[in-house]
Amino acid sequence: MSDHTNEVVRDTIVLITGVVLVTSTIWLPVDGDTGVSGAILILGMLSAGTALWAISSASRSSHWAHVVLGVTLALSPLILAFPADLLVTDMFAIVGGVLIASLGVLGVVSSTRRAPEASRLVASSISRQADRDHVWS
Repeated sequence: MSDHTNEVVRDTIVLITGVVLVTSTIWLPVDGDTGVSGAILILGMLSAGTALWAISSASRSSHWAHVVLGVTLALSPLILAFPADLLVTDMFAIVGGVLIASLGVLGVVSSTRRAPEASRLVASSISRQADRDHVWS
């Protein structure tokens, strides 16, 4: 598969993960804790949005956004102190976050690998002029 195809597949997986997270807030057991469902809803929407951005722009910034959003989502049960009895919700946040962050890291690594090499100076005009002078002498 080409690099572009791999990138689109990664971004599509992030998009699907974001959509699953958003729709999961309908049925995940949060026991009326709107902070938990709101966090997953917002981070899922942001993930889906950055995936659409990544698909349309192929920007390295979008891959970094996936890394940041994924880490934030994976750590959200700890950072936001989800109640202890929300194990299924914790797992959704952690697995979704790790998946999104991993795909973001893969995107950053692959875009760094295919970055163009810096141009090198092969010959300068001074050395060419010296060569011409040498030939005509």
